[in-house]
Amino acid sequence: MDNGISTVRNLLYIVLGLTLLSIFANVYLGTELARNSGELDGLRQLLAKEMMGTAVDQSQQLQKRMDQLNEDAAGIDAKLQKAQDDFVARMNRELPVTMDNYFKSRAPMVKSQVMRQIPR
Repeated sequence: MDNGISTVRNLLYIVLGLTLLSIFANVYLGTELARNSGELDGLRQLLAKEMMGTAVDQSQQLQKRMDQLNEDAAGIDAKLQKAQDDFVARMNRELPVTMDNYFKSRAPMVKSQVMRQIPR
């Protein structure tokens, strides 16, 4: 019987040892999980700050580009207005001369056609 009690006692020591080992492993894993969770939370906050900083930088760059485009568009409007004014001034200057020359060149032909149509 002593042998049976000795075996049970040895099994009890083994079970107790395995239980303590299991408790130690669970505590260790819990602390590691808590540490990893903290690090992940820190990384999430850092990433959020980085993304906000990048978004602000990109929006400022976009605003600068939009301002530059607005300035360029204002310059184009001024150039188009100058070109239109120059065209109108040139037409006012050259069109009467061109029309006079056209009428002078066509006058003899028109006169001959009119003379043919007048009954004598």
